[in-house]
Amino acid sequence: MRFAFFCSFLFLSTFLHAQVDSLRIYCQKQFVSSVQVEDMLWMFRQRDTLRALGNTGTLDLRLNGENVGLVDSLSLRYLASIQDVYPALDSIWKPYLLEEIKGFDQQKDSLSSRLQTMGWQMRYLSSTRNLKRQQQLNSSGRSKVLLSFHNFQLAADVGLYSRRRYLKRSPRYSRMGREAKGFGMYWGGDFVGFPDPGHVQRFANSAALIDKYPALSFEFERYRDSYQQVYESKKSIGRKDLVQDTEALLISMNRQRIGKVCACQYAMMPVLNHTFGANASVWVDTLQNWVFIKPNKSNGYFYSLGRWAYVPKN
Repeated sequence: MRFAFFCSFLFLSTFLHAQVDSLRIYCQKQFVSSVQVEDMLWMFRQRDTLRALGNTGTLDLRLNGENVGLVDSLSLRYLASIQDVYPALDSIWKPYLLEEIKGFDQQKDSLSSRLQTMGWQMRYLSSTRNLKRQQQLNSSGRSKVLLSFHNFQLAADVGLYSRRRYLKRSPRYSRMGREAKGFGMYWGGDFVGFPDPGHVQRFANSAALIDKYPALSFEFERYRDSYQQVYESKKSIGRKDLVQDTEALLISMNRQRIGKVCACQYAMMPVLNHTFGANASVWVDTLQNWVFIKPNKSNGYFYSLGRWAYVPKN
């Protein structure tokens, strides 16, 4: 407890007396006396060497030579998320987001009833969407988000009709958007850079979602590099106005990681007298202050343990 208090005090003191870049963090090498199972799953997700290598399958977790079992619901959700190429996020996170999903369903019902009283024909074209479909939409240019509120059952696409003919474009979508906002929803027609007038969602943006439900930051973490690249590319041409939501998301993600355990960026020399199997692995030794991270059917690497810290401003 005293050690944790000291670390918190040290971090706060540094934060208050030095300017930091809230958009950039790094793994600061330091001695880590305690590692939790959640830390191990986060380290596995965050390593660059593990990205785009397919499904994880069985994950071998060991802490100081002892096997680590997963029993709490949050760690089990994290594990389910990293085991498959396209994890069923709507199923994994539904218990965690149940009240929000119920609230959004009520908003959708209210909007549907309102439009019907106006004599409009409408139906919801899409609500839940899996990650594979999300990737297809991104590849085709029909979407600009890597992780959508649709993936969490918190968004829907509205189709308006006239004499049973689908209205792909119509001034009615603006009116629909005003009605949706009247019920507390957020309308895609207000999106900057990529307006989507047929879209409604529960939260203003992804930053607002993970600020309220921090565990969901785990899902956005897999796309961190892409978010960073998009932000930097727009910033370099003076168009930060197009990526304000991305900026807010990165700041929220970083704020939640500061002070948490991490695997430092550069791999260290192999630790001798250890034999590792074929399965994906996260082995931690707090006495020697290292973590070994290995993807499925590939080589693993040793990293020094540390904690996330903000990059100081120049």
